[in-house]
Amino acid sequence: MKHLPKILLIIILLTSCGAKNPKIVSTSTNPTTKSSDHTPFFDISEYSDNEAYGLSGDHPVMVGDMSVANQRRYLASLSGPNGEEISFRRRGACCSYKSKNSSFGSSLVDVYEVLYDGLKNPILVYISFYDKETLYIPKGFTKRM
Repeated sequence: MKHLPKILLIIILLTSCGAKNPKIVSTSTNPTTKSSDHTPFFDISEYSDNEAYGLSGDHPVMVGDMSVANQRRYLASLSGPNGEEISFRRRGACCSYKSKNSSFGSSLVDVYEVLYDGLKNPILVYISFYDKETLYIPKGFTKRM
């Protein structure tokens, strides 16, 4: 009985990731920052073949090193579709997934709200710092020059 709240939370997290608007279980009041305020990764040049890459909790960008700085560097590597400078802020976390790099065996994905001039609604970008994979440019973005 004492594990029931934990089990319910895990069920909610696992079922929310595939939803169009996954439930963000922790929220953040981080200020918005511009990509030019951060040093980008210079080796990201390929576009993802996966339409959902970074745009879904089921297909997060994996920046690794348990580093929030890596999350910001990744976002600083991107521009809008016409080269617009982006601004971003961490909105919260969602979407539990299995990870051998987490002390609990599962990790949450951080959700960043991304804006640029001319964009009507923010784009949510999903990033994990627990695991590392090759980094790509998601659909709707270009490489920052």
